Amino acid sequence: MGGGQYSFDVAREARATRARRRQGAFDYSGYSADAQAAEARNQGKVHPLLDVRGQTRECMNEQAVVVALDVTRSRGDDAKVVYEKLPTLIGWLELHGYLPDAAISFAAVGDANADQAPVQISQWERDNRLDAALSKVWLEEGGGGTGEESYELAAYFYARHTRMQLTEQGRKGYFFFVGDEGFYPQVSREQVKQYLGHDIPADIPSAQIFKELQERFHVFLVLPKQSFEQRKADIDAEIAQRVRAAGGQYDDVDVRVSLIWNTRDDLDLHVIAPSGEEIWFNQKVSQCGGALDVDRNVRGETLKPVENVRWPKGIAPQGEYQVIVQNYGFHEKAQAPIDYRVELEVNGQVQHFNNTISLKREVGGESNQQVTRFRFDPAQRGAQAESDVYAKYNDAVVRKQWSGVLPDERILLLDDPQDIIEVMVGVVGLMEQRTDLESYLAALDENEAVAEDKRHERHSKISRAIGNLALGALPAAGFSLGDLPEG
Repeated sequence: MGGGQYSFDVAREARATRARRRQGAFDYSGYSADAQAAEARNQGKVHPLLDVRGQTRECMNEQAVVVALDVTRSRGDDAKVVYEKLPTLIGWLELHGYLPDAAISFAAVGDANADQAPVQISQWERDNRLDAALSKVWLEEGGGGTGEESYELAAYFYARHTRMQLTEQGRKGYFFFVGDEGFYPQVSREQVKQYLGHDIPADIPSAQIFKELQERFHVFLVLPKQSFEQRKADIDAEIAQRVRAAGGQYDDVDVRVSLIWNTRDDLDLHVIAPSGEEIWFNQKVSQCGGALDVDRNVRGETLKPVENVRWPKGIAPQGEYQVIVQNYGFHEKAQAPIDYRVELEVNGQVQHFNNTISLKREVGGESNQQVTRFRFDPAQRGAQAESDVYAKYNDAVVRKQWSGVLPDERILLLDDPQDIIEVMVGVVGLMEQRTDLESYLAALDENEAVAEDKRHERHSKISRAIGNLALGALPAAGFSLGDLPEG
């Protein structure tokens, strides 16, 4: 793969047509619009162009580039930026001679502990099939709410299940992660089997996989910066959005149990309180202050249903609680097993539970699944500070973990996500010794007209992102630090 030439005229017309029709590029959502198709429900399926289960990816071009995008809630728009600026990326690599004969592979990264499509990987291409592959990424915009995404799964695939001509020639490709969270410490054997279709004998330390990846690629992390408030708003926003949109209480709770699934079937949430009262659709309010305040899909009205049981802050009684999920009845013709997710919040601590119900088409009491038991202690109310709940999302924490597997100068802090492409191009130009930082910034101004007052700001942002790399590249370009003038 990777043959042909990219037509900029075709690319511009495709983007202009979508704009005229007010149509986004990312129209794939893991669902089939045809209910009568052979598979009546195509829920949770990676598009065939991006499904790598049991496969490898090959690149016979002189150069190979990977752009691995976090497509969870916090970073879903980055893929849209890359799509719109893809002609710019190819133009710099090809026309400016930064990386001639380069093929690009796109990866979309989610959370294998929470999402339905945590790894999506395209073939390496260099023509307009790149547009088709990128536009078929499922922007699931999920995430697990733990401050970690499954970057290590994507790293595993490219480290062990790709074949590149340049590797056989002793050269390296370029690999750009674009994301703002950490990775899981282990490559899970079960997840590799489920999502990539390969067997490994045991879990693998992620540090080992990132080491293997760097034997084949120059690896970088582009880390878009966000405020703490923005990060909090994005943490598992899908569940929060569904609960709030349905009028349920998501915040200011002692105990909250939220259930989501993605079919028209009617799942029911049951929570048994310490008093023995069972809260469910037939008894929505308990004497101890708990309530089922959201109950969806009684008539199969939505593909994004939610149920929510909560005790407001200061109300929940001490003792043991039990959470049960039941399939009350199918509304989908397929009557297929249903994936669901439960989010449990107790005294500010959040846990997630993922499972599948009705494997044998059970309904009613026969389908009951106990999700968890837990204890609530009012004495612990407020004991955990908010900052602890979100600690793993802190920039310093994220950078520290990545710096354990990547050199510091290859962790690129990005002030403006609109500059993702410009930063990646600058990295390649510096690494390939096609330019220096000052010349590159000047070339950017020539390539794209920017108002004078915005030019300095843009230069500053890009310099902050790749400035350390530029300094580190000087010796490789034939200089030593001693060659620099004083001051």
